Amino acid sequence: MKINCQIAGDLMTPYLDGTCSEDSKRALEEHIAGCEACRERLGRMGENTPDPTPDPEAVKLKGYARRIKKRRAVIAAGIALIFLAAAGFTVYTVVNLALKDMEARENPRLFSQPPTEDTDPNTDHSNYQWDPTEWEGVTDLMAGPLETTAGEVNSYTLFTNSTVIKVTVDGLEAVMRLSHADDETNLTLQSHRGTMAVFVGLSSAYHYRVTVEAPPDTPVTVSDGFDAPITFENSLKYVLHELFGIGRNPYAIG
Repeated sequence: MKINCQIAGDLMTPYLDGTCSEDSKRALEEHIAGCEACRERLGRMGENTPDPTPDPEAVKLKGYARRIKKRRAVIAAGIALIFLAAAGFTVYTVVNLALKDMEARENPRLFSQPPTEDTDPNTDHSNYQWDPTEWEGVTDLMAGPLETTAGEVNSYTLFTNSTVIKVTVDGLEAVMRLSHADDETNLTLQSHRGTMAVFVGLSSAYHYRVTVEAPPDTPVTVSDGFDAPITFENSLKYVLHELFGIGRNPYAIG
């Protein structure tokens, strides 16, 4: 569309303001391409057109928005670092506890004296064993299971570094009782009926005795609570179970 100089002059202001239509813009640009006078006039008008004055409130809001955005980014990065640090510390702690547990189970600490009257029954003696070689007639279940009979099992004084003793009766149900070997009253601590009994919550600070109510020649097996081999994987599962209730304790029976 061809326009004259008068129409071109009318279009220059909206052209500079950016408010004219695409057709008007194209027509003006075609006109000034061939009209030096209008081209110079448009140039002068562009030089004299002041820059729009920014709204102070708008500038303030934009600055505030930038600061909020930056602050949120910093907070998000800080939270992420905290989570990473906490996760790393948790992993380190769990692994370290698993290694210590495995080492303690593989190398139990030995004591040369048996428990005394001052021994606190509430003390956790897990992974601490009294040296059974100091007392004649003490059967160390940590060395392996005891294979005996119902008539003979009560004559054994039992020691375990575990918190569990398992008793298995071959072929029939029976009542199985556990007592302290050092208790002359033979007071029953726990009792079960069946082909297998699992006595829990025990301590290496004490010796135990098992009684089985069955025919004297009935085969009986007594063992400690370590059904699983002592490995880092099993110690890790044990720690996760104890700390967070995840999975099961592989060292426990049942």
